[in-house]
Order: sequence, then structure tokens, then C-alpha cells
Amino acid sequence: MAISEKRLPRAHVKYANWKEEYQAKLMDAADAAALVKDNDVIMMPGGTCIPHDFSVALSNRVSELRNVTVCLGLALKLYDYMQPQYKEHIHIETPFVGPVERMCLEWKTAQYIPVHLNQLAEWMDCRKPNVTSFVVTPPDENGYMNRSCFGGLVPRRAIQRCDLVIAEVNPRTPWLVSDDLKIHVSEVDVILESDADLVEIPDIPITDVEKQIAQYIVEMIPDGSTVQLGLGGLANAIGYFLHDKKDLGVHTEVVQNSIMELMKSGVVNNSKKNIYPGITTGTFCVGDAKLWNYVNHNPKFWFMEVEKNNDPYFIGQHDNLISINNALMMDLTGQVASESIRHRQYSGTGGQVNFVWGARFSKGGKSIIALNSTFTDREGKLKSRIVPFLPAGTIVSTPRNDVEYIVTEYGVANLRYKSVGERVREMIRLSHPQFRDELLFQAKQIGWI
Repeated sequence: MAISEKRLPRAHVKYANWKEEYQAKLMDAADAAALVKDNDVIMMPGGTCIPHDFSVALSNRVSELRNVTVCLGLALKLYDYMQPQYKEHIHIETPFVGPVERMCLEWKTAQYIPVHLNQLAEWMDCRKPNVTSFVVTPPDENGYMNRSCFGGLVPRRAIQRCDLVIAEVNPRTPWLVSDDLKIHVSEVDVILESDADLVEIPDIPITDVEKQIAQYIVEMIPDGSTVQLGLGGLANAIGYFLHDKKDLGVHTEVVQNSIMELMKSGVVNNSKKNIYPGITTGTFCVGDAKLWNYVNHNPKFWFMEVEKNNDPYFIGQHDNLISINNALMMDLTGQVASESIRHRQYSGTGGQVNFVWGARFSKGGKSIIALNSTFTDREGKLKSRIVPFLPAGTIVSTPRNDVEYIVTEYGVANLRYKSVGERVREMIRLSHPQFRDELLFQAKQIGWI
């Protein structure tokens, strides 16, 4: 095939109609993987939109390749090309870390890219991928496919600059209502067909501590607010406790199962939103088959690429925007660590700071950081997540200057414009009673109070 020799731009060949073009571009995964060359930079989405058949085929010829970079995030499957024995052949760059990426970071087959989620397009402008591959739905009657659940994390302008665009058509993936996520058969070079199962991400069971945190946060959300729930178990759990609210709206980066349930019950109807009234807006979906079936062709949603969706100034145009995000640990002065455990990258910066700032720009907005006050270490000992100093190497995701409300199972504190001494006392109040005396003693030793 000519494209395997020269990667001819897709506009050079003319077809009678899109169906003829679809058939002409159709090939099997092995032939598509054979188009990858040494030194290529391949851009993929994350989650369910990482192309399975292409990734398997790429793994089958990994030993033939040298210095290929794959940019992706939140992989749900461990492919052979990610294994440590192939790190001289293919390496990974990721702006978000899940369980698969954590293994790859340990093996030195991956590098983490510190970036706010709304800056992914700028990262791709700098990285200049020349190949992209992603999952799409089957085409509609006009030849348009949909980039689906994680497509909003792959910038359209980066796709247009690539000299090889590989679309893996999977009928299991949902069509998300969006202009940004539509891509025509004529805009791709290669089409694969796959019926690979999509990996479901089930809800994490809600703990008693999370229930208490959720009860505090629910009281902080007036009827008619527009909410953002961050990625993760705690934020998703909070969504399930909003069932007694009225006329809520949603503008968020990630749509999870709890948002679906709130929409089904009528709690979220978006009737009071001043931006996209009547519509839940977001960028990507994390959940299970029930969620995929619900969002599929659902006109009550509108999905945008993350560069726009997570722009703090765009977020701030939503009145009464309540931003709710998680933390792994905090220090007594209000620094928020949400992505690393010491030097070990655990997740990513994501969109937390985007929405912290967006809530600040919003008329009537609030920014909330929620965390469990304790955790149990590997030896079974109870440890405090609120500490005088963050452990060496721990990354600060949200600076203390930007923090507003903090919530643990022991209450709520507003740290904005508080002195260091006031912050320290508030954070000690939010800590587990077992650690309060020691935290107070250390704060006095340091000289904060």
C-alpha cells in the first residue's frame, strides 16, 4: 500500500463517497502497526479509547523498533510494549498516572509530564507527535465517527498535524454528543475494526469516613449550584449524597456514575446554569457499561476538548460553580498534595488547579478540597494525612495561596486570607483527635503559633 511507503497525506486521493473511502482505508492491525517507524512520536488518548488491537499489534513488533515514544494517560491494560525489557524500543510519556503507569514508572519505561489538564494541547504543540491512534465509533450516515469517552483529551489540532492517523472502530464505544469529538472518515489515513471489550471502572465502595465528609460538603452546596466533581472515589461518592438537592447543574472534566444517577433522579437538570443551560458539560467519561449506555447519543450532555472545558476563565463564567476535589495529604499551612506519595507519582495534577481557579472567578463560586484525615500504613499503623511538613519529595498540587475550603470527617475550614497561625489551628481542628496534641506541639516548636 502506498501509505506504508510514503504516508501520503489523506487529501491526495479522491473517492466517490465516504463509504468507498472507508473500505479503501480499512486494514488489519498488523498492517497498521507496520506503518510505525523508528523515532515516531505516537499520540493516544487514555482509558477505553486506547486502541486495543493496534496496541497488541504494536507489541508484536516492538523488538523491531527503536526510540518510539507513546504519549498516553490512564491506561487500563498492560500491553507488552510497556514491559521493561522493551524500554530501549518504546517509552511512554504520560500526564496522568494510573495503576499501569505506576508500574511503568517503576520500570523506567515511562516518564511523567507535569502539566495542568487544560494544557494538554500546548504539550502536544511542543511534543509534535507525528502519529496518532484512537478508538472511534462506527460512522454515521454522513461518514462522521466519534472519538468517544476519552477523545476530548486528544487535541484536534494535534491530530491534524500528524502525518499518520489511525482510527480503530469499535461498536462497543458510545457516541458522545459533541462537535469537538466528531471526526470524518476523510480525516484519517487508516481504519481498523475491533470488537475488543471496553474495561469497566466500577465504583469504589463508600466508607463511613467518606459518608461523613460528604454530609459536610452537601450542606455547602445551595440548590441551583453548578458542581464539578473530581476524578476518584471520594469525589464520586460525594455525588451520591446530593440526592436531596434541587436544580443542580454540572460542569466538570470527568463524568462518572454518580452524575448519571443524579441526572436520572432529576437532581441535576442544569436548569439554573447560565452557560449551556439544560446541558451537562464535560470532557471525558469514567465508569461502566451503564454509564456508556446512558451517555450514548444523549442530548443532555455536551462534551468539549479539555483545553476549552478546563480553561479557568471559561469555568468562571458559570455562576455558583462549586469545585470539589481530593487530596492525598496536606500540611498545616494549607499546601495540598494530590498527586504524589513522597517522590513517587501516584496520579497527576489533572484539572484540580484549573477548577480551583475557575471557582474563584465564578460569581458565587466555592472551591472545596476534601480528604480523609488519616490512612493506615503497610504495618497497620494509623497515620495522619495532615502533617506539619509534607514528606520530602511530595509534590504540591494546589498551592496554599489558592486554597479555599478544606473538609475532612471532622469538619470544614475556610483558609482563604487566613494567617499562617489561623490556618494551623484550623487544620489541627480538622485532623484526627489522636494526632491533635502532637500537631499542636510541633506547630509551637516551629513557631507558627
